[in-house]
Amino acid sequence: MNTLIATSDFLTNTVVVLGTVAWAVSGAMAAGRHRLDWFGVVVLGVIVAVGGGTVRDLLLDRPVSWISAPWPVFLAAGVALLTIPPARRWGTAIDRWQIVLAADALGLGLFTVLGCDIALDAGTSDVVAVILGVLGGISGGIIRDLLLTRTPIVLTGEIYALAAIAGAVAYVLLLRTSISPVAALWIPVLLTFGLRAIALRQAWSIPAAALDRGGSADGSS
Repeated sequence: MNTLIATSDFLTNTVVVLGTVAWAVSGAMAAGRHRLDWFGVVVLGVIVAVGGGTVRDLLLDRPVSWISAPWPVFLAAGVALLTIPPARRWGTAIDRWQIVLAADALGLGLFTVLGCDIALDAGTSDVVAVILGVLGGISGGIIRDLLLTRTPIVLTGEIYALAAIAGAVAYVLLLRTSISPVAALWIPVLLTFGLRAIALRQAWSIPAAALDRGGSADGSS
């Protein structure tokens, strides 16, 4: 199986750069929306940008990528800083939140495929690769939400992890065909991004679990 890493350093680095930028924008915009200072914006942008890859690398018991090559940290910090001035002019709070969601969806797609590819290159099974790809994709958003003391999006019924699962499965299947590496990369990324975007636009969600009888979810009446 010709993984992206084994096939093209250029495509791999492209995914890392675009994913880092997308997550840094997502983290920085969310921080600004919660009125953090500029230092908080940078810190959140960086942590969100490298968080998913850190989780993935630790689970694979491999060196954390940004420690051996720290340029994604500097890229994320720079992007987060550059996000501050234009963010002040980007319309209403609703408009700015839409940018967060769009950047989040793009980062989700890119880092899901990257995580899946790195797992396959490390010799895992397809199932494990899908799981690690999804974890690599959703961890950045989870870290962002937890640091902002919000319930992570992935746990609120939104089509989020399901979109990542679809992208990861599509990537594994495409690698088993003779399709070009470029198509094998971008089809799953666009699938994940598209499913997430359509779900947001159409307000699709996973039904909440009714765990109680006649009372609230925490057991109170």
